[in-house]
Amino acid sequence: MTGNRATLSRRGSIIGVAGNAILALMKVFTGFFTGSMAILADGADSTTDILTSVITWISTSVSNKPPDAQHPYGHERADAVASKIVSMVIFFAGAQLAMSSVQKLFTGTSSVRNLTLVITVASISAISKYLLYRYKLSIGKKIDSSVFIADAMNMKLDILISLSVLGGSVFVGITGLQIVDTIVGLAVSALVIKTSIEIFWETNYELMDGMKPDDNIYKIIFDALKRVPDVYNPHKVRVRKMGYKYLVDLDIEVNPLLSVRKAHFLAKQVEAAIKKDKENVYDVHVHVEPSGNVEDENFGIDSSNEFSHNDDQGQEIDRYSS
Repeated sequence: MTGNRATLSRRGSIIGVAGNAILALMKVFTGFFTGSMAILADGADSTTDILTSVITWISTSVSNKPPDAQHPYGHERADAVASKIVSMVIFFAGAQLAMSSVQKLFTGTSSVRNLTLVITVASISAISKYLLYRYKLSIGKKIDSSVFIADAMNMKLDILISLSVLGGSVFVGITGLQIVDTIVGLAVSALVIKTSIEIFWETNYELMDGMKPDDNIYKIIFDALKRVPDVYNPHKVRVRKMGYKYLVDLDIEVNPLLSVRKAHFLAKQVEAAIKKDKENVYDVHVHVEPSGNVEDENFGIDSSNEFSHNDDQGQEIDRYSS
């Protein structure tokens, strides 16, 4: 998967850089030529998209490196770190656009020429950004890359931005109210800032070893363990996600009279069952305990309602110890 992942990420990043560079040049030159603050704001946003695509390219190249002595778990968290950088770049661009729009709004210097050109460029941008959004999102889902998905969400916002510029320009053409263009530019900057904050917050889960609320990995683990015979009370289950890989730690209980070889065999069955149901589980660390073991343990997820010891199991534990 690593080779295919590297190829897809490299191709997607190159297309992102090239596409955004063309759109940025079109919109920035149109903004300077026509005096449209809205299309200039859109162009500045596309300019930052070039940088985010480059960051995406670099981060995925780093994340595809194999584990080494300094990074025994691998380099996949480069994606999450890059997503933080992307969010900061987007926020800075949005803040700069907001300040420029506010200044122009209060000085009353808004004047737009050649609205036909602005409308044409905004239309081309909306269509192009939609294609880039769909493309980057598909790659992000295929390789399970947070930075690619973050970049795709940024492309999705760009569609709305270009449509806002398009609608505002049409409105200016109909009504002659030039100030609308500046207001649209201010609205665009607010959307850019909002997206940057959402991207920044989204990566907190991975960097803090957490799981997103909609991630069903724990359910998958407990469902998989139901198929493994002679394994009781899976508990202290803890999962970390690094890039596209899951790392699982858990405790299980087995017949205390089993040999070490048999207990190890059951642990390998647990690992195989989990990996079968979730292919991007990279590692499973299983701690084996004797049935009925009671001790103070650190926090972990369990499924007591599904895996509680019943009376029959309790009788078995007594029989083993007699």
